[in-house]
Amino acid sequence: MKLLKLKIDSKFRSIDPGFSFDFRTEVNGAELVQFQPYCLAGLNGSGKSNVLEALANIFYHLELCANLYKPDVFKYFFTPSLNPNGPDTFELEYLTFPTDADGLKSGYNYVRIRKSEKRSPKMWKRFINPGEPLELDEEEEDAIDLFPRDGQKVSDGKGFLPELVVGYSSGENEILSIPFLKSRLIRLDEHSQLASQKGTWEESTHSLVYVDAEMSQAVLLACLLFEDDKTLEPLEKELGVMHLRSFRMHINDHRFKVPFDGDQGATDARYSIFDYIKPILDQLKNISTSWYEHINDDTAFIDKTKGYVLLDFYVDDVMKKAFRKVFDNSAIACFRFFQHLYELNNHFISNVVKEHVYDSKGLHTDGKMPIPGPEQKAFYFLDFLIHKRVKKEPKEEFKDLLLRNFSDGEHQFLHTMGICLLLKDRRTLMLLDEPETHFNPDWRSKFIRVLAESIKAGGGNNLLKDILITSHSPFIISDCLPNNVFVFKRDAETNGVMATSAREMDFNTYGAGVDLILQEVFGVQHSISEKALEEIKTLIAKDDINEILRESRHLNESFEKGFLYERIAQLREQKK
Repeated sequence: MKLLKLKIDSKFRSIDPGFSFDFRTEVNGAELVQFQPYCLAGLNGSGKSNVLEALANIFYHLELCANLYKPDVFKYFFTPSLNPNGPDTFELEYLTFPTDADGLKSGYNYVRIRKSEKRSPKMWKRFINPGEPLELDEEEEDAIDLFPRDGQKVSDGKGFLPELVVGYSSGENEILSIPFLKSRLIRLDEHSQLASQKGTWEESTHSLVYVDAEMSQAVLLACLLFEDDKTLEPLEKELGVMHLRSFRMHINDHRFKVPFDGDQGATDARYSIFDYIKPILDQLKNISTSWYEHINDDTAFIDKTKGYVLLDFYVDDVMKKAFRKVFDNSAIACFRFFQHLYELNNHFISNVVKEHVYDSKGLHTDGKMPIPGPEQKAFYFLDFLIHKRVKKEPKEEFKDLLLRNFSDGEHQFLHTMGICLLLKDRRTLMLLDEPETHFNPDWRSKFIRVLAESIKAGGGNNLLKDILITSHSPFIISDCLPNNVFVFKRDAETNGVMATSAREMDFNTYGAGVDLILQEVFGVQHSISEKALEEIKTLIAKDDINEILRESRHLNESFEKGFLYERIAQLREQKK
């Protein structure tokens, strides 16, 4: 998908009514087929993350409209005509493309969604043939039903929403994560309902995916098992990751509760996780290097696990081939299976806690969601070993390292690259909040290039996804085109959020130097730290040349130190 326009007509966080964000004002084929992420830049508190939060909340609300299943208790927390998480009044326009689209030759769908105050959202679409203008008159024949009709699990409009909306925050932006967290709990109840009907695991129709520390392991595993060496080459080049050596899966056979049952509350019925995932669990046992299962015969304590299974996998080409067969050669299907297992980790959460989370207006959930211990979890990975080059010069050295031994920066690099690789051929909106927080300067300067090269090597279709990145890094901004960089500032009088593209500022960000970006985007008028700058200012005020020379020896060269040389030259001229 490709975003065109977001307009917000109700108060949302620091965004005032009337806020309009034009991602694209025209369809430029050359730009659409290239890897060109959007970079939202600005100081802390400037409102750039609010745009990501708004999009996450909008698609959360649209998902609830488009999917039939919702827990019974949701009648207290969801009304199509009201989005309490906000923004409640909005207009959104974007393009969607067929998965087999060849450039823009195949045509595409122009989609418009509008939610007015106290009204349910409406969707219109029009198929645009190559060369036709972007026009949509919103006549009845263009309207798409956003709500399921009788006998439908999802509405017709679901097919014109993103397949996946992915959230990621290296800075643990809790506000961004909340709609994703609510979606996880809804899916948990959806799986519980299916289990209570003697069904077995199937992929959920909900699209929101939040990649936290646990979920990122599933992302990385799917990439390392399914992608070829050429696609994974940047991981070897930048991080020294050679290949996945082995991993263990630990699955507890907890019994999760039947979903909400109206005003009667949940019953005491429990359903086995092993029974629910049996088709895939049996296949994983068959392809594992070894497995062990323990059955607990003590059924007196209904909330205790019935047992657990350990599955060990030594990874070689044969094992990769076996995994691909289990998941029909689909890395995303493999990831989605692990994603839902992680969601089952919340099986022990009470209905009361769920209601507290569902009732959150999008500000915080801290303290509301209990964190499960190893025995409470339904699933987790162990002994995740990666063969890694730890030294290149003067002689290469390799070690098998646990994933938890990687640095924070390495984890972040793996997370963001893995997300882009995994979803390269899916209709996806990626919301990445400051993904470079723990990167060293070298990785920040390479980040956009490495992502672009990885996706190109993997054969990804750039028409199918849009990537929004918030960032404070001049290096990332320098790798983005000026029409894709938006600078966020607060209005001096109203304190409202303003977003201006670098192109409107007549500032070419692409290839711009760090000093220039610091000045134009962040308002920093100097290239060194405040403490060192104050020392230079103090020395400039002195009249003794020898004192200035002596006390400036510890200062390295910089543009600002040049003013000291000018001061010294001035004093020497005065002496003459």
